Amino acid sequence: MTRRRDGVPSLRRRLLTRLLVPLGALAVGLGVGGAALIHGFVQSTHDRVLAGSVLAIAERLAVSDDDGEVTVDLPAVAFGMLESQARDNIYYNVAHHGGVITGYLDLPAPDPDRLPLNAMLFRDDTYHGHPVRVAAQVRRVYGEARPVLVQVAETTTGRRAAVVDMLLWLTLLEVALVGGSGVLVWGAVGRGLAPLVRLRRVIDARSARGSMALVPLPLAVVPREALPLVVAINGLLERLDQSITTMRRFTADASHQLRTPLAVLRTHLALLRRHGTGTAEGRAALDDVEGAVRRLERLLTQLLALARADEDSPAPASGEVADLLQVAMETTAEQVPAALALGVEVHFESPPDGGASLRVAGNPVLVGELLGNLLDNAIRYNRPGGTVTVRVAGAPEAPRLEVEDDGPGIPEAERGRVFERFYRLPQAGEAARTGSGLGLAIVRALADRLGAEVGLHDRPDGPGLLVAVSFRSVVPSPAVAPLPLPGKGPG
Repeated sequence: MTRRRDGVPSLRRRLLTRLLVPLGALAVGLGVGGAALIHGFVQSTHDRVLAGSVLAIAERLAVSDDDGEVTVDLPAVAFGMLESQARDNIYYNVAHHGGVITGYLDLPAPDPDRLPLNAMLFRDDTYHGHPVRVAAQVRRVYGEARPVLVQVAETTTGRRAAVVDMLLWLTLLEVALVGGSGVLVWGAVGRGLAPLVRLRRVIDARSARGSMALVPLPLAVVPREALPLVVAINGLLERLDQSITTMRRFTADASHQLRTPLAVLRTHLALLRRHGTGTAEGRAALDDVEGAVRRLERLLTQLLALARADEDSPAPASGEVADLLQVAMETTAEQVPAALALGVEVHFESPPDGGASLRVAGNPVLVGELLGNLLDNAIRYNRPGGTVTVRVAGAPEAPRLEVEDDGPGIPEAERGRVFERFYRLPQAGEAARTGSGLGLAIVRALADRLGAEVGLHDRPDGPGLLVAVSFRSVVPSPAVAPLPLPGKGPG
């Protein structure tokens, strides 16, 4: 069982964070706006009740018939409507002509002459060290020229308590909203990620059988958002499967082909140990050991070349350019000593214009390796005293490389099979016995990587073989001018 590692990022946590952070910020914004709304609502509600008390008192103002003084008959309802659970203190006074008719004498009062008539005015003030909310109205009483000021003040304990209670409930509701959203989002994200969980189980089931199955993952249950990721994984699995297949094929080829030269080495080493180097049998065994080592070295070189050619790599980038003439000259010069040792003459032919413009798309090393294998085959399978010609030909938009020999050639019926690995022509004689059958297989693999085409043809001047390799040019083909319409000349 895979143990969860600390610090590994969680997609569910990330989605939850991305959703809850803006939701929390929205809740804070709503809380600030809600607090202002609650404060305004509580203030206006209590102010209406306070204004009602002022109006109830003002409605009972009158002028006495006996002495012409202003009188007021305080109704009980004027203060009863202000009663609350907070037990706020209520203060009032009725002032006229600089004096107080009734109420608290020291209750702060503005100048009535400076206040608008019949307007309900509210203010915050302090009385006996306590904050109070004061409602005041200036009225004229019939029969009295001077205005009368009516004030009712109330401590703000009840208001603050109401605001605190409503803010507490608002906070609890927002916390419940954010918390509930987090729980719902957590579950919803888990259900949304269920296809990925099923996909993980499919992968785990493959690895649980002992060997990883590299077939593509099913796309039917993959959500649209995860589809590019799974498609990329399928591409990676395909390339990995190709790499593993290539490695297994290389291992099988190497184990099969190395078995014979190693057995020959063991046999002749045993003869050498038995007879020593001073006898004819020992010297012959020593020569055979040397020949077997050379064949083994060549086989290993070709196997490694084939493995490199089989690598799953894209077509050469536009930045990789090879000078076909330069590569061909250098590779041919490297093969001349081996040709002279076998009595084969090597010729080199370049285009009439010098081939300076024959540039092909591809890695120069791969182009040289391809030509090297063609030359090695042409030299090795040629007759003593034979000739091999390397020819660089073609136009800049269609460069071509040709290797021509006057050896026994390849029958037309066999030309489809000679590109198979380890296939040897039955009539090839000693060269087939010492060869590995990998030369043309390497050529085909390298040509595929370079985007080139390989063709086998009869030699035009007699027996032998002509191998032509057509490369991709880096020079764009010239545009073909449209043919003039019948009856119309140019212009």
